[in-house]
Amino acid sequence: MRNIKYIVFSLLVLTSLNLMSQESKQVKQQRKRIEKQEIEKKKAQEKSIEEGKKRHENIQTKATKKRMKQSAKKSAKTRGEKKKFFLFRIFSKN
Repeated sequence: MRNIKYIVFSLLVLTSLNLMSQESKQVKQQRKRIEKQEIEKKKAQEKSIEEGKKRHENIQTKATKKRMKQSAKKSAKTRGEKKKFFLFRIFSKN
């Protein structure tokens, strides 16, 4: 009889802990909304950085643009970035 009481008591405790740990629907929706806002902020930040880079390049003179392009190619080459075979580039989806 004593063992049954302990077993029943432990089962009740475990089920109550499990029920308490579940999130409510409102909490889940709020968490999703916050995550979505964070993703939108990251996208907006990346977009503004890209626009800043484009603006920086557009205000340069023609000779400076040419030097920038050459140095970018040179640095890419030293990093080991190579172009794919031209057929792969033509028929790839990107």
